Amino acid sequence: MILVDLSAVAARRPDRPLFEGLSLTVASGDRLGVVGRNGGGKSTLLRVLAGIADPEDGVVRRGRGVRTGFLGQRPELPAGTVGEAVGDHWEAAAILDRLGMAPLAGADVATLSGGQAKRVALARVLVSDVDLLVLDEPTNHLDLEAVAWLEDRLARFAGGLVLVTHDRHVLDRVTTRVLELDRGQGFLHDGGYQAYLDARAERADADASVEAVRRNLARVELAWLRRGAPARTRKSKARVATATAIVEGGPPPPDRPGALDLGAARRGVATPRLGDKVVLLHGVGHRYGSDPWLFAGVD
Repeated sequence: MILVDLSAVAARRPDRPLFEGLSLTVASGDRLGVVGRNGGGKSTLLRVLAGIADPEDGVVRRGRGVRTGFLGQRPELPAGTVGEAVGDHWEAAAILDRLGMAPLAGADVATLSGGQAKRVALARVLVSDVDLLVLDEPTNHLDLEAVAWLEDRLARFAGGLVLVTHDRHVLDRVTTRVLELDRGQGFLHDGGYQAYLDARAERADADASVEAVRRNLARVELAWLRRGAPARTRKSKARVATATAIVEGGPPPPDRPGALDLGAARRGVATPRLGDKVVLLHGVGHRYGSDPWLFAGVD
């Protein structure tokens, strides 16, 4: 059963695309992990899949009657206690216990920390009867025992699963496909996290081969232009300049604006200074409520 189908969808930021022309189908039994750089569009894509946000271009089709459970990065909880937010049945109590929240079942959700609220929101999603789970960083704020339990539960889930997590062990165990978002493009890999790494390495090798061929062709053209009279014409001089720039230039530009060229030092190229002042503090202090100050007057 097809749960959600994306056709040529796109989302952008003012300075760059997050993804463009992305087509993807999630059906019952699918286990899809989404990976990519921070700020690369993973959370935006999950919101589109869950129906929380619309794409800027493209078409989203959903299966009739499909129920979706969504865990966002900053979930909102209904007013009341933790127990009321999750439910008063035995499964809700069991999941809260597995996630380390059973002692706070009677606590007001307004008093929870960010990590506690995320665990309660995860419990709410897991107890719901849904066909599609869309989870954004569900392992954040979980201890190892809770992560192992979550892996088992997700592995047993019969519906479709779309998952973003920095826990590579969870990706490798739970997912059967990996979607990589890289500089506005989507690359779909069959298999778990290891298969994604293998495919990414192959793509990097292919890119390096294409770059080497391009440079070799530029060297041949540069040598030909410098040998003959055509190099004296204005058009040929421009071709000489272009070929020279290719041969003598550095590697392709960084993946995104502001990214550092990590190979610069190895090539003997000075990297730009990022500034002398990272942060300036004056008279800073902190305490919890009316408790004694942890520190004060920090300059």
